[in-house]
Amino acid sequence: MRGGILFALLVSILTASVCQAESPGDRKEATAIMEKLRTTTPPEVLAEEFRSIAETFARAEELTKGGKFDEARKLYQLTMMKSAVYEKKMQEMAATGASTDGTIQGSVGHPGTDEAAPAPPPERAPEEAAHPAVDQADDGWDVPGVEPDDDQTTAGPIASKLIIGRKFIYTVKRRESLRMVGARLGVNWRSIARDNGLDPAKALEPGQQLNIDTRRIIPKTRAEGIVINIPDRTMYLFKAKKLGKAVPVGLGMPTLQKDAVWRTPTGTFRIISKVQDPTWFIPQSILKKMRKTRKDVKNSVPPGKRNPLGKYALKTSLTGILIHGTSAPESIYTYSSHGCIRVMPGAMKEIFNEIRINTGGEIIYQPVKLALSDDGRIFLEVHGDVYNQFDDLEHLARSLIAENNLEQMVDWERVRSSVRKKKGVPVDVTQRDEENAVQASNTQSGERHPQP
Repeated sequence: MRGGILFALLVSILTASVCQAESPGDRKEATAIMEKLRTTTPPEVLAEEFRSIAETFARAEELTKGGKFDEARKLYQLTMMKSAVYEKKMQEMAATGASTDGTIQGSVGHPGTDEAAPAPPPERAPEEAAHPAVDQADDGWDVPGVEPDDDQTTAGPIASKLIIGRKFIYTVKRRESLRMVGARLGVNWRSIARDNGLDPAKALEPGQQLNIDTRRIIPKTRAEGIVINIPDRTMYLFKAKKLGKAVPVGLGMPTLQKDAVWRTPTGTFRIISKVQDPTWFIPQSILKKMRKTRKDVKNSVPPGKRNPLGKYALKTSLTGILIHGTSAPESIYTYSSHGCIRVMPGAMKEIFNEIRINTGGEIIYQPVKLALSDDGRIFLEVHGDVYNQFDDLEHLARSLIAENNLEQMVDWERVRSSVRKKKGVPVDVTQRDEENAVQASNTQSGERHPQP
């Protein structure tokens, strides 16, 4: 049914009587692309991108009919750029043998990977408790619901299935610290202090209101299972080809130890067991560290409030790596574990109940993410390279943009600024003239994006 609707949409576009644009070359090339696409049926996982291409072309045709040739030319060019990205994803799916309901890339520019059996990494260990347990309410953050964005670098609300989270006002609860708010919401507490003009040394007051931005570009999508991106400290859970949940997580320490490596490893995995009320059997690497500061050291910690694994744990096929709750909620959204993935207790309970044994997943390392919105704007999200995996993040951003044929559409000064600031939220890096063309086309066609 969906394929038939999209086919009819393309036929109606291509058979419409339109005037010749002032730039016939761009229109001719875009029309040829649409004629080629008309002969194909998009896989379900790329249907929205297919529709976006068709709608951009339709807006260009409307502008041409209205005599607005310069604005139409830019949208014809945008049609070609979107088509190039679409074709590349189709080729990647064909090259990897991916089925139309299989794993695909969520944001632009990073192809999905097949689930090969992971090679065992160096032994990792769960972590020792560092803080007392606190109230478990409001764990994690919403997936849908992108709100209007008043950032000066973004024109209008973002309509994209690849960009989640929102900007909103958060009311501080009793006994909440900056670190606790950041842990709950998946935002760097230093960024909260900076964005709200706060002195980090001063305690928050109950009822105090804070500006919060939890927006994210989904780094990669799956038909089913888990994606954990180390630089954005977020775990994404997919079900029935849709993102069902995204939660902030705590990850491994970046510092290289003399006797152990406690960075969270990358790689594919599967959930091989689920344990409620787990006992923590302390690995030798941590016992050695504990013995330097204590005399009475036990080899295990029984279930209970002081157990650093919390109440629920998922064992992965990566050696020594668990996804588990924590008795140290303020450590969420930090790099302070011994390699494991820490989750807020309330969110961990939900995940434990939802995830089945043999669920697949992948831990990736993607500090720079790129996404196209439905109206053709380009968003760049940059995080710090905490594990020092790249020599130059600007080079990485440039490569990502070039791979997707978007060099002519971005404002390079905005790109450099985004890389320099590493705000960890999507920043609009579209050229201004491209934005004006998009806005003009929306006005001409009467299109309005609904408020979420």
